[in-house]
Amino acid sequence: MRRDVVAATLGIGALVGVLTVHLLVSSSAGGPVAVPDVPAYLSIAQWLGSNGLAPENLAFQPGFGLLLAPLVWVAQISELPTQGESVHYIALVANSMAATAAVAVAGWLGWRMSGRWWVCAAGAAIAAMHPSLSSASRIAWSETLLVLALLAIAVAIARAGLAATSRSSQRSWAVAGLVATLAVALHARAVVLVVAVVVTAAVTRTGRRTWLGLAAGLLVGGGTTALALSLTGTWPIARLSDAAELDRGWQTVATVSGQLLALGGGTVGLGLVGLSIGMVAAVRLLRGRGAPESPVAAVAVFVSVGALAVVLLGGWTLVGSDRVDTVLYGRYVDPWAVPLAVVALAWISTQRSRRHTHMLITAAALALAAYAAVLGVPGMLNGEPRRIMTLSLSPAWSLADGRLAAVASAAVVLTFAGIALMAVALRQPNAATDPESQPEPPQARRSDLSRTRMLPCAAVVAAVLTLASAATVSNHRHLAGVGDIARDQVTAAAEVADVFRAGGLSCLAHDRTMVPSYAMWLYRMELPSIRHERVSLTSGRTSCSEFVIAHDGLDERCTNARHLVDEPAGAWALWFLPDRRCALPAA
Repeated sequence: MRRDVVAATLGIGALVGVLTVHLLVSSSAGGPVAVPDVPAYLSIAQWLGSNGLAPENLAFQPGFGLLLAPLVWVAQISELPTQGESVHYIALVANSMAATAAVAVAGWLGWRMSGRWWVCAAGAAIAAMHPSLSSASRIAWSETLLVLALLAIAVAIARAGLAATSRSSQRSWAVAGLVATLAVALHARAVVLVVAVVVTAAVTRTGRRTWLGLAAGLLVGGGTTALALSLTGTWPIARLSDAAELDRGWQTVATVSGQLLALGGGTVGLGLVGLSIGMVAAVRLLRGRGAPESPVAAVAVFVSVGALAVVLLGGWTLVGSDRVDTVLYGRYVDPWAVPLAVVALAWISTQRSRRHTHMLITAAALALAAYAAVLGVPGMLNGEPRRIMTLSLSPAWSLADGRLAAVASAAVVLTFAGIALMAVALRQPNAATDPESQPEPPQARRSDLSRTRMLPCAAVVAAVLTLASAATVSNHRHLAGVGDIARDQVTAAAEVADVFRAGGLSCLAHDRTMVPSYAMWLYRMELPSIRHERVSLTSGRTSCSEFVIAHDGLDERCTNARHLVDEPAGAWALWFLPDRRCALPAA
């Protein structure tokens, strides 16, 4: 009893520490580092919770913004002249809380699947440090909530496997279906969670009552998500149409393979081992050879099916870019890294036989095949990698100076190193469950387990935490600089706000010829009550406003333009254009 109290106290203290660090970081984050994603999410919150105009042609799901809207309303940020930094801070605080909750749920999942304290602690530690969650206080995107939803569904499925009655199992599957469908409101690719839940229920041969519970959850969650998409006009039809028109070819194989390699490297092999466990478990269950009630098997199937689906979906949508990071892309699959790592550790800790190494062989084969596919790409893509898309392997990208072949080599070495350590762990007798070991008193068996399998696994966990810590520090330094730049790219918004309050402005024009499109998103977040419109000043058409955001040299193209405010960190400025029309220089 005393030991449980001490463990609970340490756990709560660790969670408080994680939340405190996140909140301290979020207080100095600056401007958004992912545009137009973040301003698009926050525009929903500003529309419903502040005095913002309804966003038009929004290509992103509204779930995150809907959750933030009550917080924005309570904060009364509509009273501020510019709102961008305040609403961004609110979003980062919400993400910090979600990341802390994910750490707790990851530990709970490890305990549910294994009953081992060290799996619980390792899962929570990996969740705290892995970039998919450790960047939550810097990037106000919905991926943090996606990780939390994924972990919550995994816990529900684990509880269903351990449920003593069919009614308890029914409630757990209803929760899984509800959370999976609600997650689609966060991001369109979360639809893979719905697919994974249904596939898992089918593979584990759930009963009729369980299917009724799952159907109820899917119906309620699906209806709620459909209503949210309809009310906000955010059906992802345009993005689906664009993806359907992409020219497929060899690059699809490379983008799929590269995501698998990024998953393996970013988790030092644990991610690919967890994926292999789920694939093999699904095959065994379909052949009637597995235990459907096993929480490890059911959770492994769910997480691996979702990961494979998102990798295939990402491989489809990433085709066409010339950036090298799209071939070793981490953003899409990173939310599955922590759950897959927990699955791998739980499986090793509960594995009965020392002979079951085929999971590791499968993971090694996947890594080797992915590496071979990625090696055929260098030299064909020339675009610079984006740090925000490669957070889990950012140290390798920095040290290799963006060279794809070098980063891929580092990823495959990390993956094989982790698999080798897990092979050592698996070859040790698991005295708690191994039928080949000699019977011993319970306390001796627990001690034997801690001396054998836990030590090699601890080495893997230490390697994951070392890589994750290096990536977290590197990412935060980089993202802090990007946030400072973003904040100093919209200083003219204060001048525009003064004119707006005086009643002399209803629209802010943005020159599409020389100013990047993301600049308009930044100004829209600062000034949500003003209409923003991209215009071509040299076309001879009338602008929507005399006030225009345009390139620093606008007066060379429009002789009547008058410079008002320069942006310290941007190649554009605020200009005044009399009569809303550009006077072209004489020929």
